[in-house]
Amino acid sequence: MQDIIMLDQKQIPLVDSRLMASRLDVRHRDMMRDVMDKYAADFEEFGSFARHLAKPEGGGRPQPYYLLNEDQSYLMLTYIKNTPRARNLKKKLVAAFKKVRAQLANRDIARIDGKEVRKAETDSIKLLVEYASAAGSKSAERYFGNVTRMTNSLLGIESGQRDNLDANQLKQVAILEGVVDIAIRDGVKAEMPYKDIYQLAKERASHVVKAIGAIGGEL
Repeated sequence: MQDIIMLDQKQIPLVDSRLMASRLDVRHRDMMRDVMDKYAADFEEFGSFARHLAKPEGGGRPQPYYLLNEDQSYLMLTYIKNTPRARNLKKKLVAAFKKVRAQLANRDIARIDGKEVRKAETDSIKLLVEYASAAGSKSAERYFGNVTRMTNSLLGIESGQRDNLDANQLKQVAILEGVVDIAIRDGVKAEMPYKDIYQLAKERASHVVKAIGAIGGEL
């Protein structure tokens, strides 16, 4: 089932609507018309929802399709008739998305050099501040505090608690700071909107927290 999940440039797992139609044994153009186009506003509530075009292998006019994120994929299945195929696909998608998230989290963990993590994160936040300021942000300096609060919140750390953390908890903090550093640099390199870069860092950090467990868990 993982073969129908792809990753975009932001490393977000997506599903091609054409492959979903194939697995559901329905005509893709009918699914486009009766669900995705008809309820496009509903899908947009859960993320970017733009039409893409692809030329058929045999030639002819380009055919439209959508790339659905995890929430949009599940929404699609709630709008489809509750057949055994639909229920089976949903179960397999849940397992596949979970596996992909774990793989992405493990990849980010493996890329971290703990010795320079804090300095690297501070440098990357400074990079984000400069990047956001150049794009017109009037409050970019807030990212220094926002990123720290986001990290603390994800790990369940209260304000002022960091000085009292044990070695395992400090390692969790270092891992999350490393993930944030990588995400910010990836986002700037991809020239993403600065607000999206912060969300990217938060999403990746959230996935890692699920992988390593909340604060107090053993690594």
